[in-house]
Amino acid sequence: MAKGLTLDCAALWGFIRKDGGWWSVLRLTGHWSPTYSLAEVEEILVTLHKGGFLECQALHRAGTVYAVTSKCSVLPGITAAASAPSSTTGPVAASTRPQSMRGAFVPPPMPTARQGALDHTNCPSLMQGKRNAYRSTTA
Repeated sequence: MAKGLTLDCAALWGFIRKDGGWWSVLRLTGHWSPTYSLAEVEEILVTLHKGGFLECQALHRAGTVYAVTSKCSVLPGITAAASAPSSTTGPVAASTRPQSMRGAFVPPPMPTARQGALDHTNCPSLMQGKRNAYRSTTA
């Protein structure tokens, strides 16, 4: 049974809000394994969802996942200023580990080729007796 809002609920809610994204019970248990068991994490998430502090959705592969969205309420005792990053804080150091699983891949720019190096792409070629614009032989 749900015990109501506790400090444990606040800790997990703050973690989900700070890290963002959708979290399953198993994924959260993996992050909090020495502190909370699977049953405790599930109980906390259900309590937060019933209180309107988390939004949930059912996915085919991951099961039920939870997230803090703009529709969710803020926990009591946490002001809106505390939930939004302050503009008066100093510079934040960059992460030492690259975030390779988030964002879109942007390939590095192609190095500058010498003058006239790609002129062959503008010339028609003969392929099996027919004139074709340049294209790969695999196409």
